[in-house]
Amino acid sequence: MSNLQNKKIKPQVVKIGDWGRSDTTDRPQAQSKTLDDYDTQAEALIDLCNDIECFRNEMDEPCAGVKVNGHTEIMKMYSRRFKLYLHKLYYDAFKKPPNADSVQQALGHLESKATFEGVGRKLARRVGELDDAFYYDLANDNWEAVRIDKDGVHVLSQPPLLFFRTKNMREQAVPDPTGSLDLVKKHFRFRSEDDLILFSVYLVSCFIPNIPHPLLVLAGEKGAAKSTSLRMLRAIVDPAKSDLMALPTSRDDLVISLANNYMPCFDNLDTLSSEKSDLLCMACTGGSFSKRTLYTNDDETIINFQRCVALNGTNMVVTRSDLLDRSIVLRVSRIPPAERKEEEQIWRAFNRDLPKMLGGCLNTLSKAINIRPSVKIANLPRMADFAKWGFAIAEAAGIGGERFLEAYRSNQMRSNEEILSSHPVALTLVRFMRNKRIWQGDWTTLLEKLEKVAAKMNIRVHQKSWPAAPHALSRRMNDLKSNLEQAGIFFDTRKNDTKILTLTNVNVSDDQCANGVSQQDQQVTRKPVK
Repeated sequence: MSNLQNKKIKPQVVKIGDWGRSDTTDRPQAQSKTLDDYDTQAEALIDLCNDIECFRNEMDEPCAGVKVNGHTEIMKMYSRRFKLYLHKLYYDAFKKPPNADSVQQALGHLESKATFEGVGRKLARRVGELDDAFYYDLANDNWEAVRIDKDGVHVLSQPPLLFFRTKNMREQAVPDPTGSLDLVKKHFRFRSEDDLILFSVYLVSCFIPNIPHPLLVLAGEKGAAKSTSLRMLRAIVDPAKSDLMALPTSRDDLVISLANNYMPCFDNLDTLSSEKSDLLCMACTGGSFSKRTLYTNDDETIINFQRCVALNGTNMVVTRSDLLDRSIVLRVSRIPPAERKEEEQIWRAFNRDLPKMLGGCLNTLSKAINIRPSVKIANLPRMADFAKWGFAIAEAAGIGGERFLEAYRSNQMRSNEEILSSHPVALTLVRFMRNKRIWQGDWTTLLEKLEKVAAKMNIRVHQKSWPAAPHALSRRMNDLKSNLEQAGIFFDTRKNDTKILTLTNVNVSDDQCANGVSQQDQQVTRKPVK
């Protein structure tokens, strides 16, 4: 029997400031005063705002809790929407529009009230957590949300958690209690069973806030429905009016996209710069971005985000080791001509199954909440929080936790091979150490030898990714250290009177070394550092 109760229940009232009161009016109705009773329009507008709850969010920004049609809507005070609300409030009371100066004066009063009198409250965006339960905002006009806890799943008409909505958010379907996670394989095509397992687990994990989520990369040739798959993924997790975005060209624009979307999806990427790779790393694991506030000299605006980020590309877009270590790369299959369908037919079938897929995800998560405390993994992989939750989700879905870990580790190994094969330094180093057990020397000598290997492999050494000096080679190899170690190549530098670099290839035995390596390669070369 499903543990999703599609019954809209009203939870026990949780008092949050003045919002726990039973009054559901949108604004004070006892407006017996006229404009003649006030000295200025600003004074009249401030009096109309007495029922607006003023507070600060987790980033210390002034916010307002406004009663609209019986529910509380959260608005940032400097937003255009809040200014329009003040205009409407004034016009409804006095049947004439306020002047711009009076609105600015009222805004200044309310911002100061939020800054010096309001309490700090944490806002959730699409997904939030409160008192050992997860909440999922349906973003509908009734401001309903879904509560997911160890006892099941419920649709709430008045959730206790405060949600903030952006202009790009779109309403979600109400989850179906009879839904199943098995419907995922009906609408998503992957080359292997491992990729389907990882995608299913990742999909459920996106409803868990406040944990690092891997970057999801969909790779495949043209005609593999990569863009459609991303649209469907976002429709399940974070429906948006603009579901797929081009990667912004500037750093600040990318930060805004990450901050305003719970699941930003970037379509048809070709390359990623190092700066944007670093920002995506931050978005996966969580971080803050700081910049000067507009029209000020020393005020600082801090943007905090931790997101579920997904992207696609025909080529392998992610090449930097730090981001690829945080990624799940899934291969989608090209659709045979005989199986292609019209867009309208595809989306009609998907939208018909969407409530059941959503219900299946939330049911699975509810079961995983009970399993998660007992999960113990001996050797945690990268993105440990995701791995432990993934184990619990796989158990709840009937996949099996060990089966998920096997698929996840295999995917990470495949990503590691992608790093080694795409990075010229790693590629030449692996070839250089192919038949060597141990090599010793210094960074200068190693760079010379790698350049000779690169020439034989037709790798250009006059490119940006190739180190131009020994100290640059040291930095490149330190960046790749964990990836090289997964491939069995270790390096170490000891400092005494001389600086000796030691490379060790654990994949080569002593017998192989004696039979296949020249005497010159086995010699220890020591040169003093000048």
